Amino acid sequence: MTVLLITGCASGYSTHYTPATGATPEAISANRAAPPPEMPHLEHSTQKNGDAIASEYGKQGYSVIGYSFFNSGRGESEENALQQGKKVGADLVVILNPKYTGSITNNIPITTPTTSTSYTTGSFTAYGSSGTVNAYGSATTTTYGNATTYIPVTTHRSDYGAIFFVKIRAKLGLVVRDLNDSEIKKFNTSHGVIVSTIIKNSPAFVADILPGDYIKIIDNKKILTSANAAEILKNSKNESVEIIIERDGMQIIKLINLHSASRK
Repeated sequence: MTVLLITGCASGYSTHYTPATGATPEAISANRAAPPPEMPHLEHSTQKNGDAIASEYGKQGYSVIGYSFFNSGRGESEENALQQGKKVGADLVVILNPKYTGSITNNIPITTPTTSTSYTTGSFTAYGSSGTVNAYGSATTTTYGNATTYIPVTTHRSDYGAIFFVKIRAKLGLVVRDLNDSEIKKFNTSHGVIVSTIIKNSPAFVADILPGDYIKIIDNKKILTSANAAEILKNSKNESVEIIIERDGMQIIKLINLHSASRK
């Protein structure tokens, strides 16, 4: 009997993990609402659009710190996704339901040792002065070699995915990210941040800050990165925050009352 063992394979959730833009350990630490849990909370989603999932949970106060999307021919356990979430300090792991993508059959060569044994017998007659003598004999011959057998193995493949979140502070109620390459060219600077998500009923929501707004200045301080913006808001002791944004080529000044969260 031949047994095939596959060991030492890394989890696809770990191998294919990609940090979100600007989700450095420093930025995550500066923005999160509380220290990471012993093990992240796990939820499932039938939604296949990662951006839609990020937006849905963003409105609940969660920010994406990374994701894993991959195709695999072996089963991927939820425990693997949770362990990757724990590794990166996630509060929440949302697993997308696996989607079957087809099967592939390959012939795997298996070589085993072989032995072949043959037996021979014979007789002869000897003549002498005293008469004749009949003699009999036998011999055994063993030959060693190997044989190769091809075994068909079918692999069923599926798409897997998981998105990793942290719960952010709701002091202002918005999630920002660093500028990407096209935005750096558009604004002719690498400084500033882009609003990616507004938490529902937060002060930023009430002040009508919108996803896609480009934030240039907070409380008369020029914004460099998302971590820099989080630090400025964290250290602010004021009851309100003045934010200068750019939207559709227009500069807008927003004075946001930090106690203006909606109760709806």
